[in-house]
This record gives sequence, C-alpha cells and structure tokens, in this order.
Amino acid sequence: MTLYGIPPAGMRRFLVPEDGREHARAIVAAYAWWVAHRGGSGDRTITVGTLAGLALSAPSRPDGPDYGPLLIPLSDEGLVDALRASWNSFWSYDPDLAEAARPLHEWLSHPSRNDIRGLADYARILVRAGLLEYCSDTARAESDDILGLLITRMRTYTERQGTGEFFTHSIAADHAGETVFATDREPGALFLEPAAGTGTMARAAAAAMRVYGMNPASYRWWLNDTDALNAACCAVNAQLWRLGRQVTVSSGDALRQPRLLEEQVHERAKRAIARQKEQPVLYPTRTRPPYWPI
Repeated sequence: MTLYGIPPAGMRRFLVPEDGREHARAIVAAYAWWVAHRGGSGDRTITVGTLAGLALSAPSRPDGPDYGPLLIPLSDEGLVDALRASWNSFWSYDPDLAEAARPLHEWLSHPSRNDIRGLADYARILVRAGLLEYCSDTARAESDDILGLLITRMRTYTERQGTGEFFTHSIAADHAGETVFATDREPGALFLEPAAGTGTMARAAAAAMRVYGMNPASYRWWLNDTDALNAACCAVNAQLWRLGRQVTVSSGDALRQPRLLEEQVHERAKRAIARQKEQPVLYPTRTRPPYWPI
C-alpha cells in the first residue's frame, strides 16, 4: 500500500465505498493495517484520539478545503502538532465538549516517543481510506459510528462481557430512531440517553429527524455513559453528527445520582468556559487550525 501521494478530494469522494456503513468499516480497518504493518499502538486513548482529532479537522462541507495533501507528508511530530491544532479549534468552538473529550486528547500534552512512533503512517491510512470525505458529508457521517466501531474492535470479548457493554449495531439503532421520531417533536425537547455508549442512538435519532424534516440542532441532547472514554467519543460525535450547540455530555451514574451528575456537569461547563477565556489555546502549536464555522 502506497503511503505517500494522494488523489484530489473530488476523486477520493468518487473512489470511496458508496454505502456509508461500508465506508465506516473501511476506515476502521486502517487500524488493523497499522498494527500489522507498522506496529501500531494498542493504547486506546491514542488510537481513538488520533482518529477523533483527524475527524474534527475535516471540512464542514463536502466541497470544503482539501486538507489531505497537507496531512499526508507530515512526520510523527508534525502530525502531533496538527492534532493539537484540531483540538484547539474544538476548544474554541465548544470548551465544555472539549473538556468532556479530554480522555481523547490529554495525551497530546506530553507524548512520549513510543506514543507517537508510526502515528503519521496511521493518519495517512485514515486519510487515504477517506476519513475526511466521510466526516465532511453529514449523511455519510451519520450512517455509522466510526469511533464506536473502533473502540469495539479494540476491546476483547472478555472485556465486553465483564462490563456488560456491547455496541449497538447501526441497523438496530436506526430502527429505534425511526420509531421514536416518527411522531412530531417540539423544538427544544430533550433527548436524554443515560447509557449512551459512544452515542449511536443519538446518531440514529438525528438521522431520523432529518428524514422527517426536523433539525437536530433545534433540540437539546444529553448523552451520558459510565465509561469516560465512551463519553469523550460522544462529545466528538456530537460535532461530527451536527447535533448543534445544545449538547451536554457526562460520565457517571445517571440512574442512581442524576442530580449530583447534573451539578457536576454544570460546574464543569462553568470552569471550562472560564478557562477558555483565560487560555484561548489548549495546546501550543505551530500549525494553523482548521476552519470552524462558528
């Protein structure tokens, strides 16, 4: 597989699988190639965090700027710098969600050489698999949950059994989303998911809303999971699926201690907003951040 050189974005859109779910699985398969051929990291925060950071750097529309040729020639150190710029943009756009996503990017503050060895190869494979094209197209991005697919691939069956955690397949989630939103919902209504995983039910709900002519950004979303990494993925997915600015993400026991969780989330949001005003840049970087339509 050739790692260097990449066709223009228009040609890449033509070459990717037509079906969004097939495309998502092709992107996630890049991790297996990276491990087999480049000794990729087994650290989930780094592997999933790199995918999330690159996904956030995708243009906001299919005909947006092509960042692929800029990412392909980067070294491992250069890619870390680019990832920092991507998370800096997210921090500027929504400091609360960026704080909720901290498990995915805090390793960027002081990564070791072992952490980043071969990371640029991983990014090249993701870009060549069409990650930017996937995330810049809303219909394609909400066809499946690439972060959830990757986490599921990295967790063993024994681990999933131990926690009782199993990924909801996109077909099942889509059916549930269509059932729930087949009737009218007033704008401003709250979608609450106390055991969201990485958010695939929210993805299905947002897709169903668009089918019925509703705008997901007109509604409120609260996604919670007891696993901090899953919750961090919810924060990123909320942006990839264009859920709007009324999104709350939390990690805790939403069934036994809902009031305490609500208080913690409100305090986190206040701290994040105050910190963002004092610290506009989350990570020092020399790379220009991607454009965000604020």
